[in-house]
Amino acid sequence: MQQNIHIIFFKYFIFSFLALICLTYALLLQDTVQIIIFILPLYIPIILMASTAIRHSNMYFIALSVPYLGAWYISFMFLTYINVPITILLYLVSLIPSITVTILHLFSRMSHTILGRVALSTLSKISLAELSPIFILFSFLSFTNVEIDFLRKTEIYDIPLYVILLLIYCSTSLIPINNTYRYRLVCKKENTNNIEKKINVIFKTLLQKFLNTKDNVELLRYYFLDTISNFEEGSYELAFLSAYKIIREQTVIDPRGYIDDKREGEPSSFSEIRTILIHSRRKDVEIRPKIIRETKTKLPQYTLEVIERALTFLKKLSEQTTF
Repeated sequence: MQQNIHIIFFKYFIFSFLALICLTYALLLQDTVQIIIFILPLYIPIILMASTAIRHSNMYFIALSVPYLGAWYISFMFLTYINVPITILLYLVSLIPSITVTILHLFSRMSHTILGRVALSTLSKISLAELSPIFILFSFLSFTNVEIDFLRKTEIYDIPLYVILLLIYCSTSLIPINNTYRYRLVCKKENTNNIEKKINVIFKTLLQKFLNTKDNVELLRYYFLDTISNFEEGSYELAFLSAYKIIREQTVIDPRGYIDDKREGEPSSFSEIRTILIHSRRKDVEIRPKIIRETKTKLPQYTLEVIERALTFLKKLSEQTTF
């Protein structure tokens, strides 16, 4: 796993660094700065809104440009208005955003909290990500030498302001990007670009097979879509519990006749994970604060596993000809 993280970091960093250094070099050679100044703040909110509206796994790669370009924009606006040699400027304005965004993304894309306390799902629900373009505008107002009374030319002692703006912008803009990353993970489980289309085909078949229990079929659909929505937002506990209902509770049929809840490693079953999460059946499963913390740390992976198991059950149910 550690090696995979290193490989992923290398790929993200190299690609973003080369792209940003080419963009910076092009701007320094040609007088296109004014075009970028006005186009980029429009591009970023449009892509942020599109990332939530367009349901496609490849939207992740398009949305990923937002934090990199925004961080580059803030860096470019700051560094070009202080006395930095052009060679150093070329590398710094590309290197700083590449490293900052890559590290933050790798450590936050499957996390469910910030600083171990604030739930990412809470931040998603209050749409804090929609505020990120404000920091782009603020950097423009702070670091340019436009002839406005309350603005002044950027100086070297503005570095703390630059760092704060950069970190806040990256943290907020990464919220929807992390959501699209988690959506892509679910889609990859079924080798599809849109999990909703895939699941709609399955439930269309189920509605035809279970004409007398349509409400139960719709309940299954609700559980699954609720699972996907919560997983995408980083509410792993809610996502896990909804998916668990699909593989253990009877709706149109008893799922235990089609699939079990055993898994490799510890905990040995999804039932045990659920018990730890809701702190029930304490006589059957050892529950201690350390075990709860460890379980919640690994919950993103457990949730992906139970989603895959739920998909397996739904496909078996739709493919079976007799009941």
